Amino acid sequence: MILASIQREWEREQNSWITIWRSGQFPLRHTIYLGGGTPSVCSVRQLHPLLDMLTTDMKKAEMEPSEVTVEVNPGDITTDYCTALLDSGVNRLSIGIQSFDDDHLKAMRRRHMGHTAIRSFQDARMAGFRNISIDLLFGFPGLSISKWEETLYQTINLGPEHISAYQLSLEPSSPWGRKGILPPQEECARQYALLQAILQKAGYIQYEVSSFSLPGRESQHNSGYWLRIPYLGLGPAAHSFDGRNRYANVAHLERYIEGIRNDKPVRTYDRLKARDVHNEYIMLQLRTVQGLSLSRIEEHEGPLAVEHLLKRTAPLLERGLLIKKNDRIYIPADHLFISDNIIRDCLLPPQ
Repeated sequence: MILASIQREWEREQNSWITIWRSGQFPLRHTIYLGGGTPSVCSVRQLHPLLDMLTTDMKKAEMEPSEVTVEVNPGDITTDYCTALLDSGVNRLSIGIQSFDDDHLKAMRRRHMGHTAIRSFQDARMAGFRNISIDLLFGFPGLSISKWEETLYQTINLGPEHISAYQLSLEPSSPWGRKGILPPQEECARQYALLQAILQKAGYIQYEVSSFSLPGRESQHNSGYWLRIPYLGLGPAAHSFDGRNRYANVAHLERYIEGIRNDKPVRTYDRLKARDVHNEYIMLQLRTVQGLSLSRIEEHEGPLAVEHLLKRTAPLLERGLLIKKNDRIYIPADHLFISDNIIRDCLLPPQ
């Protein structure tokens, strides 16, 4: 039922979105990403009609996707499953490994074990996947520096093309959330610095706060978010950005299905003002290692906007929390761990 509703939502939206994508206003990256949930609980037979519809319609519009990613959980996939995904046009996997330590995985309430994660990666390789991303988690209770180092070397030994590493954020309903226990930020900062050092030595390039890849293997899909390229999200709780405004589908499954069935999608809209657009650009670009372009701000907002930004960022530049090089301002690698605090001081205050 849910996959059929997603297909109907695409049928409803595709013409208007293809018009946006083909308008020539944006540096497009033609990608498809199935995730934000657990697509791998579905069989490939169930996923195939949706994948086939999306890729076929995009090809007809001369927008053949260069990157088609599916998020999978370790334990859900086998060599045969991965082969079937490849046959359906998927060319990239994102595997939610998080950790190779069984005790840590149990505390996270993950369904897999460490050996399952390794086997799942190997199954994907055996099937023929040559573009695999691994998700890792750090900054959670019980993770020592030595265990984190072991996790990183286990990851490197597998040789994924892409690694995403996220610091734990507590959900109130989780066991850790109910206890309200987190490691000191100093310990989390040490883990982040170790992540950067080990991956750099292994040949991985950091291109965003949480993202590392082998040269040329950056996530095309995620990179589009940071460039504010329009994207369409399909399904419950999916978010979309049309180049001017944002909207989100209702998270409630039955309300989502009913809305699509009645041709009245249940959504919330965020109409962006000029101040919002400015702050979004600053926030998203400063998450990347390249940072933001002053000439781009001048082109879209005028020289006064650049003047005001340089005034706001002057104290950060003086302290070395930001670097200005030619046209660009960026956060140095050794301060990316506190990027949220730095970025906050660069934004226009609320009116």
